[in-house]
Amino acid sequence: MDREEVGLIDGLTNGRSKLVYAGAAALAVVLLLALIAGGGDPAAKAIADLRARLTPLRSELQQLENKVKGAVSQESITTDPKPLQATAAEIEKLATGAIASKDPMQVANVQKKITAQTTTVRGAIESLDRPREGTGVIAADAKSLVTKLIRLEEDAELQIEPIIARSPQSAEICEDFLSEVSDCQARARRIASPAAPTEPGPASKAIRQSLDQILARLGASQEKLGRFAPPPPLPFQPDEADLVIAASGNLAGDLVAPLAAAWSKSDIVPAEDGNYYLTGKDGARILVKQAPGSTGFKMLADGNCAVFFADRSPSTADLSNFEGDFRESRSVAEVVALDALTLLVHPDNPSSTVTVGSDLSSRIAAGPENSAVREKATQFGFPVKGAGEAAGEEAALADRELLSLGLYHEEGANLRAKRLAVQATAETLALKPSPFTIATEDYLYSFRIVAWTAPGAVDDALQLVKFTTSNEGQEIVAKQGFVDLRLTGSQGDVPPEILAALGNAIGSDTISSAVRLSTNFRFEVGKSHLDLKAQADLERLPRFVFDKYPTHKVVILGFTDSDGGPEINMPLSKERAETVSTELRRSKVDARSAGLGPIFPIDTNATESGKAKNRRAEVWAVRP
Repeated sequence: MDREEVGLIDGLTNGRSKLVYAGAAALAVVLLLALIAGGGDPAAKAIADLRARLTPLRSELQQLENKVKGAVSQESITTDPKPLQATAAEIEKLATGAIASKDPMQVANVQKKITAQTTTVRGAIESLDRPREGTGVIAADAKSLVTKLIRLEEDAELQIEPIIARSPQSAEICEDFLSEVSDCQARARRIASPAAPTEPGPASKAIRQSLDQILARLGASQEKLGRFAPPPPLPFQPDEADLVIAASGNLAGDLVAPLAAAWSKSDIVPAEDGNYYLTGKDGARILVKQAPGSTGFKMLADGNCAVFFADRSPSTADLSNFEGDFRESRSVAEVVALDALTLLVHPDNPSSTVTVGSDLSSRIAAGPENSAVREKATQFGFPVKGAGEAAGEEAALADRELLSLGLYHEEGANLRAKRLAVQATAETLALKPSPFTIATEDYLYSFRIVAWTAPGAVDDALQLVKFTTSNEGQEIVAKQGFVDLRLTGSQGDVPPEILAALGNAIGSDTISSAVRLSTNFRFEVGKSHLDLKAQADLERLPRFVFDKYPTHKVVILGFTDSDGGPEINMPLSKERAETVSTELRRSKVDARSAGLGPIFPIDTNATESGKAKNRRAEVWAVRP
């Protein structure tokens, strides 16, 4: 019997080994294709996907590093302001000559020179300030990049950890990628938290001050030329006026002259001396004069004006000019409008809120000396130093790092700068200026425009003041950009404590509608006596409620400052609210009251002015 040795595969398959080898080859091909279809090495695929996310972040980082390298030391700026000063002096002479000639062509030519020179000076300032102005923006962009890199690192760790557990040989490539991300984070953090910038030296400060002064001179010349026109003859001489009206700051042209023109049905003739002349249809001669606050109160006391429109309360010295017990009451004073000091920054500035008492920017634009913005900034305690050629929107848009101050009535509806919200303390609400927050005076830098008359004022003066508070007069107020006194309602999220108080006041567990009205009633210290504006609002409120909210009940919520304990403040807040409710019920308004004591302060209780704002009563229209 012949025997022949055969291989294991042949033996097992009874001589059909070729079929086995063919099957094994086919299986290998299938496995290879499956591996290719599955993306190959899972670690390599995951790293490739993550690296695709890292690439644009690395590019962003490189751009930021290039910006930092491009910044130059301020001390390297060698701008010589002397030639620019000489040019500004020459332009001032040309402007004076053009105005004296009354030649429109000469005026237009000088205006072109001023525009060109202003561009040159601003370019010099931009070069001087560029390192300082760019730092904040670059740092903010770097902080944003750090956040993106942290998110990428967290995602990478979640994806890589199970891959390394299944395939330990992939650990090296994974760790290399995480190291790259960590390195990018470190570089971005160095940009986001740079060392404190070097304080500009005396030379740079002197140059910047000179350039600011040159801009102010050019701006003053441009303003004079902008007002150029062959002056119309005055309709009468100042001493011939039948009615003299004084106004503080820029109120004369911005508000008072338009109100007087609407009341007297006359046109406004502005004069070179800054006064405004009006002749009524009945021939009455009206003069509107600019007067600083103290001067205006002195004019009123001496009988040199019949009405004085002021944007601040009289001081003790102002009151001493009057005989007898002259004080703020509706017999001699009437609130006619509201305005506010606003805090503006560049739209790209990351700031959104300012807390009173926190460190403000060392660079605050408040306009030139004696300007309305600067005077109001000083009144509110802003640390403004030196004079600048601009404030408001213009200054904010020109410098990303600047805090610019403005007046609400001057800003209009198409404001491009960003308004900051203001809060008195970290515990109070941060509020932006708006018609509602200014009308309620919840916005901290709101202020009143008050028309003052002397005791026994002439009838024309009283009629003018009465017109300013009428619906027609208040339309003029709103048209001029100020906040008028006409009531409105605002709906929004209501804190549960207030909802509970409203429900208790009307005797209902449920409330379908709660609308806060645009006024606050304010009180004297420890008393329930209403102040000037509150007394006038009591007259406006019944008609408004009957017209707009006939199915609602009115609830007055009283609040106090923090002085005294709950045993004093809770009854006092209720008493204050009931004072208002009682008056409203005499006008057939279905008014209820509730007291909440010192909760929900809108201002600090550390100052007398802050406490005065917290002593208030809010007005709500409520429906079960």
